Amino acid sequence: MISLSTGDRWLFDQLSEPAFLLDPQRQILAVNPAAATLFNVSEAHVRGRRCSTVTGFARCESSCAFDEVVRSGQGKKSLDLECLQSCDGSSLCVELTPLRDAEGQVVAVLELMHDASIVRTLTDRLEQKQARLRTEIERSRTLVNSIADGVYSIDLDMCLTSFSRGAELMTGYNEEEVLGRKCFEVFRTSVCDTDCPLKWTLKNEQPVQNCSAAIIDKQNRRIPAFLSSDLLRDSNGDICGCVGIIRDRSEVENLKAKMHNEYTFSDFVGKSKVMGEIFDRVRTVAATETTVLIAGESGTGKELLARAIHYRSARKAGAFVKVNCASLAETLLESELFGHEKGAFTGAVKSKPGRFELANGGTLFLDEIGDTSLALQAKLLRVLQEREFERVGGIQTLKTDVRVIAATNRDLQKLIASGDFREDLYYRLCVVPVHLPPLRERREDIPLLVEYFVQKFNARGERIREVSSRAMAQLINYDWPGNVRELENAIEHAYVTSVTDRVERRFLPAAIQQAAVASEPDPEGDQFCASEREQLMQALDRHRWKKAPAAQELGLSRTTLWRKMKQYDLV
Repeated sequence: MISLSTGDRWLFDQLSEPAFLLDPQRQILAVNPAAATLFNVSEAHVRGRRCSTVTGFARCESSCAFDEVVRSGQGKKSLDLECLQSCDGSSLCVELTPLRDAEGQVVAVLELMHDASIVRTLTDRLEQKQARLRTEIERSRTLVNSIADGVYSIDLDMCLTSFSRGAELMTGYNEEEVLGRKCFEVFRTSVCDTDCPLKWTLKNEQPVQNCSAAIIDKQNRRIPAFLSSDLLRDSNGDICGCVGIIRDRSEVENLKAKMHNEYTFSDFVGKSKVMGEIFDRVRTVAATETTVLIAGESGTGKELLARAIHYRSARKAGAFVKVNCASLAETLLESELFGHEKGAFTGAVKSKPGRFELANGGTLFLDEIGDTSLALQAKLLRVLQEREFERVGGIQTLKTDVRVIAATNRDLQKLIASGDFREDLYYRLCVVPVHLPPLRERREDIPLLVEYFVQKFNARGERIREVSSRAMAQLINYDWPGNVRELENAIEHAYVTSVTDRVERRFLPAAIQQAAVASEPDPEGDQFCASEREQLMQALDRHRWKKAPAAQELGLSRTTLWRKMKQYDLV
């Protein structure tokens, strides 16, 4: 049995913390005064006894590190050991330090006991925080699972680390089936190999919004969807993966297909009275075979209206063929319309059918009909009256079953007066005239059009959340010589140049920024506000003041509808 020298004993006794000196068999060799006081023992009484019979720690028999310290020669600290009632149930940290002889053999172990009340308090606080964290995690998981969209996350190896209930319902996979698998093995989207939004986000450290794609579910069904992604970071701020959102757009695609196949004016945005009257007229005339003449300034949507007539007519299964009469020289236009035979002119190395043949059984749209020559007008008149024609350079008379819709941005009455347009052709074309008003004559439709174009461009990646009141005032007061086409270009300009999440006046094209805004009350503007307020109220009444269907009918987002309701005191 080793013993302490006088100097070592003095140092041992001066330790402020309780200490035992133990031999390799855990027998007590010495007890300092602090330990004697703590355990209410004397050194003479406990010398030679096993330390556990004196300390009575709860873990002495189950997880004591003494043997490991003797065997390895490395010290060790055990935290939070409960003391027996003899020391009032105090919490102690026990530190074991091996003592070696000259040959390096462990001949004794110094056992120091530190007050662990601070550690106990910190541990309790940590456990409370962990409990709160578990509650928050469970709450967050519940919130995520309540979202209809599919939400998931991946690590840096593109392996799935979470999978919401919405994702389960959309794909047919359970979370247990997919965790740890590569995301592209599960979703099999149309962009996995070419334009994966997750890979783009990880590479560029930027989010992706509403990337159009199609996923393949467990049953190998194709589901059209919008994909969004953003970065995930750990507690140190380092990128540790991505979160992805899948929004099912099957219903939207089905509705669009139905609208396309069954008719509608889905490409037109407008709630003004004049546009409503045009839609009513077109619905009536589309069901007939009569010729239609659409008049209107450039950019008002004449071709879109012609398509709407075609797809609402009995000819919707046939071709819709268009010709811009102003874009070709007279000889080329004649060949384009009626076709030509081989050798009819230099360069005619083979026969070619014309647009009247290609449109057989469908609709032929003659845009800018006012720019045709009198000679060509005579041939068009014959086709409209007799439904027959000959190819350029040909002698065979061909029959055609085509409905003609013509359009012009010129005043045909003035052209007739000046001798530049045939009056008989005019009356043959103008069986049912439709005049598309310029945008400046239906300013109440401008906010709806702006909202439509913002949503259209946000489909590339959501950047714009709202339009400022000053910008909207500029848009409403501008005269729009280019009409709806110019408005679309202006919104795209703002979308591209904006450095904030809103369309502001400074992001509009210069010509629109500089347009004067009337400072005096504008009766038409007041009428417009009243009209829009009335439209909002009517839509809300029809849907029992449910904002989602009302917003859908008006072509607005729910956020925009809510803002307008507050603007007009409808909240």
